[in-house]
Amino acid sequence: MKNNIYDYLIFKLDSEYTDYEFDLISIPPYEFIENGLSLEPYEYFGEINEVLELRTKHILMYFNADVLMRVEFLYPSDILDFLRQKLEEMQDIEIPAYMMLILRKDKKFSVLMYQNKKIIQSS
Repeated sequence: MKNNIYDYLIFKLDSEYTDYEFDLISIPPYEFIENGLSLEPYEYFGEINEVLELRTKHILMYFNADVLMRVEFLYPSDILDFLRQKLEEMQDIEIPAYMMLILRKDKKFSVLMYQNKKIIQSS
């Protein structure tokens, strides 16, 4: 049994850019400021079979000073209920302090996003 949330989510917050650099491509805007922190967005195109038992459409990673601060998994269609259920099934596993499920643009994408608390506390 997996007992660490990152066994499921794969990408650990506070990990280094160099851990993924050969599997990332920079995406516009190439840098933006959010709550006083400079974030650089990338799309991950490395080998990932499934995250929470589902194939993702896109994986976006945001770095500040080469440290991973936010991850977004984009899934096609409205699967928020399924994602919520998968997270609730993970008993005795601590999830990141800032995790959200989001439905975007007329139910075309479901997003599982988690981020470092420093993004929220910077303001």
